[in-house]
Amino acid sequence: MDRAFDLIKVSAAQAGRLLDEYQILSCGGALGLNCGPLLISKELINFESVPEYRIYLPGIDTTAKLLFDFAFPNAKKQHYLLFSEIENKVLANEHSLGVIIHENRFTYLDKGLKCLMDLGQNWVEQTGLPIPLGVIMVRKSLSPSVKQDIKESIQCSIKLANSNPEVIWPYIKKHASEMDDKVIKNHIGLYVNHFSTELEKEGKEAIQYLLKLQGYPIETSELFF
Repeated sequence: MDRAFDLIKVSAAQAGRLLDEYQILSCGGALGLNCGPLLISKELINFESVPEYRIYLPGIDTTAKLLFDFAFPNAKKQHYLLFSEIENKVLANEHSLGVIIHENRFTYLDKGLKCLMDLGQNWVEQTGLPIPLGVIMVRKSLSPSVKQDIKESIQCSIKLANSNPEVIWPYIKKHASEMDDKVIKNHIGLYVNHFSTELEKEGKEAIQYLLKLQGYPIETSELFF
């Protein structure tokens, strides 16, 4: 993984392997509540049958894969695709399931697909914690004052965007993979929440739990800034 930058945004599932050089910034990330990746199919099936199916996932080093493995540890027939290709792949292939993320949670029903499980809801039910999806990390070697300036800038940016959504809308539309306005707004509403402004105790506990599942150290004063 490229470590050339002082400030990076990564999948929460990737944070652990970067802790030697980076800290998790306590703002700017994405944590969800009962709204994680969805396991979809063409037909409803029993959960016991999931390991028998080919599973399309949006990457091997993603929180989506980690949450799927958390729910179905015995399902090993995994294949990895760009997230936007998964719906069509499930439609085109028999005996297959897909894990969808981002805006696709709002489009799969229109394609005749069915949700077998919200993997985020399963995580919340099993752990009692929000779902760590993405985090911003800052290089440890930066001075505390620089890191504080970065943190405050991100928090101010989020507050400004929440107060003046019309100002940032053209930028959002330019970079959104799904162009329907309702889909974009629903996506933002789910994943830009109070945890984005400040992780607080609950958000930090969720990330620590995820790191612990992966075998990374969590008892360190430098884990968060």
